[in-house]
Amino acid sequence: MARSGSTAGRVTWADKTFRSDVRPHMRNLAEALQLLCRHLVARQSGTGKRTGRRLTQAKAAERIHCCESSLSRYLSGQSMPHLQIIEKLYLEASRDAGGEHRVETTLDALTLLHKEAEAERHRLGDEELAAEVDAMAEQLKAVDAERTALRKEVAGLKTAVEELKASEAGLRARLAAQTAPGPLPVPRRRGDRQRMRRDIAAVRNLAVRAAELDAGGRAEAALRLLRRSADEVLNPLETAGLLLLLRQQQHNDLAENLIHVYGRDQGREDVLNVALSLHEQGAPDDAGAVLHAALD
Repeated sequence: MARSGSTAGRVTWADKTFRSDVRPHMRNLAEALQLLCRHLVARQSGTGKRTGRRLTQAKAAERIHCCESSLSRYLSGQSMPHLQIIEKLYLEASRDAGGEHRVETTLDALTLLHKEAEAERHRLGDEELAAEVDAMAEQLKAVDAERTALRKEVAGLKTAVEELKASEAGLRARLAAQTAPGPLPVPRRRGDRQRMRRDIAAVRNLAVRAAELDAGGRAEAALRLLRRSADEVLNPLETAGLLLLLRQQQHNDLAENLIHVYGRDQGREDVLNVALSLHEQGAPDDAGAVLHAALD
């Protein structure tokens, strides 16, 4: 039997099977919706009188103001219906069954099932976000470790440069009036630009992910991601760069929230370094805001 068909006395399209990844509360809600759909019958156009025939899935979807594919996903636990859809389906099923007392559930019970399924979905979303945040934090920590190694390399190169300068000064003194030698070569740092590009890319990815969470109605999760990254991974210069990037992309709420929590939670030296970097890069208002947040 096709999914849009029906047999005498029984709807067939409402009998959906559930995939193994359907969560328990979502399955409970879908099963309750299947029961309601089995009460739906066709009605005469104009008079509204019952014909005794079962509705097809497409006609049932029209009755509750959704598309057929959406109704199919609701009944199989693959999608969460709005509460208004559930209420409409309950009213139509009660009407076709001859009264609310003839259906197997109540509107209050359906509302509770919907709340439980919503809570279940949000818990799953938080778990996935936490795993994603952990993965991103590990990625940023790896970049930070690479940056630390680079700093050590730079420190060694600075020492070598100072030694070369001292050697050059000695040569100048001994040669005196003779033609001064050209500056001694400074060892080149390999991979500096590549590492810098990776650092910048990591900050950009962080800004993009935070913006996606914010646009998806998860502002608190976006702020948690920014705060954790500023606390554990980013240095003050990178934090300032992140703030400038958020401003540039018009994510002003995220930028202002990060300014507030950073100024409030970070040490004095880090706050001063972020403020100085912002000021040097043409953002004096944000520099002042970070300092004010530290004083509040």
